[in-house]
Amino acid sequence: MKRRQILAMTGAVAVAAGLTACVGGGSGVEFHRSKTRQLSSTTRFDAARFAGRWEIRGEFVYPGEKPSFGAVNLTHRNGSIVALDVYGPSGLLERYDTKQPAPGRISVGTPPFDTQYWVLWVDADYRTAAIGTPSGSFGWIIDRSRSGGEDRIKAARDVLGFNGYTLSRLRTR
Repeated sequence: MKRRQILAMTGAVAVAAGLTACVGGGSGVEFHRSKTRQLSSTTRFDAARFAGRWEIRGEFVYPGEKPSFGAVNLTHRNGSIVALDVYGPSGLLERYDTKQPAPGRISVGTPPFDTQYWVLWVDADYRTAAIGTPSGSFGWIIDRSRSGGEDRIKAARDVLGFNGYTLSRLRTR
């Protein structure tokens, strides 16, 4: 399944899970994060510094799935992130237009089926970041390099755990 399809389905699944919870039926969808934990994006966010290519160093997967460990490229204009490109081993997989409704929050898609990717943490030099969704459907650790910076990767992992993510599902390289 293509990442674009997954992203589109994420919003629909979140709405369906919410409706299921409202009518009292079923257990809903199990995402990678406990929604009982508060989630907040970093207020120390600079789109120009955040823009550029990032390697995916950590990715949440369900049992039996394998992480892609691809890369992402973020484009900024006028102080906001305006595009997100996702790369796999064979090159560009998907290109998304984005909006930035608040510092550290990047939105893909159209409400009510949009997905917001929140930058939960970025180190002071913009080398490593932890990104997640409020629903917990998604989480990444991204880094400017494919290797090294283990202390920063650990810090990003700790931030994801603090924000309620199920760390046993996190695969890192």
